[in-house]
Amino acid sequence: MSLVALVAIHWQLLELEFSFTPSGINNYLSSYATYKALFTGTIATCAAYFGLLRVKVSEDANREKIKQDYFNEWKITFQVRSSEVERKDGRMIGELTKVRRALFNDLYSLKFNIQNKEELTKVFDKHIKPLVDFFETQNDRHVNLGGVYPDDQYSYSFDSFRFIFMGMTENYYDNIVQDLKELYLSGLNENRNIDAQMYNSAVLVV
Repeated sequence: MSLVALVAIHWQLLELEFSFTPSGINNYLSSYATYKALFTGTIATCAAYFGLLRVKVSEDANREKIKQDYFNEWKITFQVRSSEVERKDGRMIGELTKVRRALFNDLYSLKFNIQNKEELTKVFDKHIKPLVDFFETQNDRHVNLGGVYPDDQYSYSFDSFRFIFMGMTENYYDNIVQDLKELYLSGLNENRNIDAQMYNSAVLVV
């Protein structure tokens, strides 16, 4: 509306002779008097808009700072727990470090509270499942025992992963460990060597 008013004012001024004299300038400024309220409202609206924009930018920056503070604390827990399993699952730590930030972002959106298997599966499939077989085959004990399994429910690396992952969350539902193991086992090689007798023999040798 202010733009329309400006066009109307200048259209009217075309009918007048304008000069850079006190009288001419006074005529020019007087032409704005009719739309004074409109222009005042426009300026106030623009000021309010930019004020709200600054508030939003400030709020966004504050939220990002809070999130970064959470990440720094969360990262310390990750590092402490990782150091306890690094000797036998060092390669796991390296790969988890690569996806750590993305994993944090999803857990942060859940407020570190995994409430059901559906949420667990979504996080696990997105970040962990593609890495499970690598975690398993790079485990020191898996290598030393030739990758043989006593049964289809056994995993060399799950306990290390469980220990780290559970430290990444603050709250979770009752059966999460059982569901986590089920998801983890589903990521292992389907053709892995399962032979209880061979496993027991390998254990005795090692």
